Amino acid sequence: MLFDGILEGLLISEEDDGGDIALATDFYELTMAAAYYYSSCNQKDIKKNAIFEMFIRKLPANRSYLVATGLEQAVHFLMKIKFNDKHISYLKSLEAFKNVGQDFFEYIKRFKFTGTVWAVPEGTVLFPNEPIIRIEAPIIEAQIVETYILSTINFQSLIATKASRIVTAAKGKPIIEFGSRRAHGPQAGLLAARASYIGGCVGTSNALAGYKLGIPLFGTMAHSFIMSFEKEEEALKQFTKVFPSGFLLVDTYDSIAAVKKIIRLGIHTNGIRLDSGDLDYISTESRRLLDNAGYTGTKIMATGDLNEYIIRDLVDISAPIDSFGVGTELSTSRDDPAMNGVYKLVAVRIHHTLEAGKKKRIDDKISYKIKTSLGKKTYPGPKQIRRIIENDKIKKDVIVLEGEKEIPDGLGVPLLRKLFDKGNLLCRMPSIKEIQRYHLQQMDLLPSRFKKLDSTPGRFPVIHSEKLKAITQKFKPR
Repeated sequence: MLFDGILEGLLISEEDDGGDIALATDFYELTMAAAYYYSSCNQKDIKKNAIFEMFIRKLPANRSYLVATGLEQAVHFLMKIKFNDKHISYLKSLEAFKNVGQDFFEYIKRFKFTGTVWAVPEGTVLFPNEPIIRIEAPIIEAQIVETYILSTINFQSLIATKASRIVTAAKGKPIIEFGSRRAHGPQAGLLAARASYIGGCVGTSNALAGYKLGIPLFGTMAHSFIMSFEKEEEALKQFTKVFPSGFLLVDTYDSIAAVKKIIRLGIHTNGIRLDSGDLDYISTESRRLLDNAGYTGTKIMATGDLNEYIIRDLVDISAPIDSFGVGTELSTSRDDPAMNGVYKLVAVRIHHTLEAGKKKRIDDKISYKIKTSLGKKTYPGPKQIRRIIENDKIKKDVIVLEGEKEIPDGLGVPLLRKLFDKGNLLCRMPSIKEIQRYHLQQMDLLPSRFKKLDSTPGRFPVIHSEKLKAITQKFKPR
């Protein structure tokens, strides 16, 4: 499969025709589209392309980097978006569209994305104000895709970043995403499983994520299974009989007592799961009992409202826990559950066809755009990120104008890559396992100060080129 086929709010496969995704947008994107259509940007001899960039102004609380995620769903959306007759009939029925002519509806019936897209690969470590994706397209096309692009990249980047922090805190001990039941809806749970795996988790409890994406599935049992039997030991024996390689939940009544029952009855289990209580004490005592009884191969998993700080502390005191299942804190990014990515116009390119007798001349001009409102100022022009690596670590990122080559410390590695040209996808999208490997390589490049949970890393290693700063300072919006 070229695509995972997962779209936030809607689930479709590669073979689907796109369903209703064209309407998975804010209403004002559609009203602006109609207004654009009847403006000068739609004249026969003028072609007006907009250039938008998405970036994060400020990271969520306590974060020191961003894991860019969600690109595959954005690409799928751009390839599948279209308006069908039912969509058009619905729009025509709205009061806001009562004065809009039939020609606009004929236009959106033929609508398809024909633009050019540059983006950083999924799994890339970024910092505030660095463009994640850049879209250049006829202005209606570039505008109308805004909401979906923001939605899927904001959410998945948020969760992947949280997962990356948790995985880093575990110092090599496996992290499993267990959060579907606490996610903000089934689709969010599915995309959270995807983003968590990209962020470094070894698997998920979400069966649909396993089916759709091939993410390894993990699961044990619920307390209800134990409670449905007259005796706890009956439940433990029955589950092991059917799933000899499974994990047994031992804290329904008394964790230590349950471990003793397992040993006394000779139940050979692959592992036990601790879900409450003093995890350091209970894991240590459980490990002692298991080892003394010859259960040295039995693993211990811990769950129960875990986050990166709790896991870090348990690892630092060498609690004998082999793996961690993380649910609510991961799949909702509970400590700060929103990413404030924005999608801003940075330039307009105008192709004007001029008649000169029998000859035609193309006048091609680019007009930089900037937002100057307090606290929300942007940098103008299409941009590239050039990453400077020194001693196998990120030294700094330089944000430059597209095409600019003269920067301090050499050219650096360009992070944004061209994905679409005139609406055509240029390359194969990587598998989710390839994306995860790429992210882990990115984490190896990240200086250690950005991986610490309790300390601020200082200024982000991002600068703007002198040329870009000069243009910004001289820019006078009209």
